[in-house]
Amino acid sequence: MCGIVGAIDTELSMIKGSDIVEAITLLRERGNGLGSGYAVYGIYPEFKDLYAIHIACDNEYAVQEAENYIKAHTYVKAAEDIPVRNVKSIKWHPNLRRYFVKPGPNNEDFMLKNMDPGNLQTEEEFAEIYMKNFVFDFNKSIKGAFVMSCGKNMGVFKGVGYPDEIGEFYMIDRMEGYIWLAHNRFPTNSQSWWGGAHPFSLLEWTVVHNGEITSYGVNRNYIEMHGYKCLLQTDTEVISYLFDFFVREKGFSIEDTCTILSPPLWEEIDEMEDDKEKKRIKLLRQFYPQALLNGPFAILVSNGSSLIAMNDNLKLRPLVAAKSGSRYYFSSEECSFEILCPEREKTWMLSRNRPEIISVKEIEYV
Repeated sequence: MCGIVGAIDTELSMIKGSDIVEAITLLRERGNGLGSGYAVYGIYPEFKDLYAIHIACDNEYAVQEAENYIKAHTYVKAAEDIPVRNVKSIKWHPNLRRYFVKPGPNNEDFMLKNMDPGNLQTEEEFAEIYMKNFVFDFNKSIKGAFVMSCGKNMGVFKGVGYPDEIGEFYMIDRMEGYIWLAHNRFPTNSQSWWGGAHPFSLLEWTVVHNGEITSYGVNRNYIEMHGYKCLLQTDTEVISYLFDFFVREKGFSIEDTCTILSPPLWEEIDEMEDDKEKKRIKLLRQFYPQALLNGPFAILVSNGSSLIAMNDNLKLRPLVAAKSGSRYYFSSEECSFEILCPEREKTWMLSRNRPEIISVKEIEYV
């Protein structure tokens, strides 16, 4: 089950949130009202150089503890409640706040004073590592609170409800962005709560997922060996951490990372005629088997400069694509395209373990 929708404009033109809500709502029967959410890029241009931390807190005590923690560990440029509407079907929701920050305890010079020139070359590298560790420490330290997202010029808006309800609650119809991810959840092996709704996010990475990661235990053990902490009680969060680890920390290309996570079958590798490609894929499979994702899945992933669509290597979950001008769309079902691009140039079904990677032409802040 589960429904996923993604959209990207390679020219950085804005896509209306109202269209995304309508497109994912067409997949309403793929969920059961226990989780939905949206990720949008390009939403905070006035704060594009700052990390936008979205948090959810169960009560006022957690709000105060969270705010104290954020102010003690970051320089806060601006802070406010996330605007929401009253929605009759949403009986309860956490306190929702957002902060626009730089690393360092209220000290803009903190990074420069604490950078390790032997290991880190730039201020940005330090900031990314700092914010990654900040998120994990926050989620572990503040009872009744968690970080929904912490990337630049992007945000995650998610909760317990159907996609039309969560869209109305967060006023997604008033938003615009050049990349969107949307999710309609049907939880099977994990509980329903606001932190378990998709998308899952770390820094600029966000993931929405339809399916089940049966290798979660192995994947979790592997990524936690490298300093990541899986605290949100669902298998999907590990995917965002694996992309961050391989692309940002290890310096792998997105293509190689996709190969590590969902490689061809061994018999298919043996039949490859390109010896160089065969050797490359064999090495990736042999060196990183703990990162391979087993189980049926279709996922959409973004880091603000690319949108990645990928299936498991047996294609056990549906994923279709469409193109219209500079815009590319992905969905669990083709009916979403009747909303997003009714006069599309082409529509196609994604091939198994052959990811579609669509990138924007130029972006300064990624």
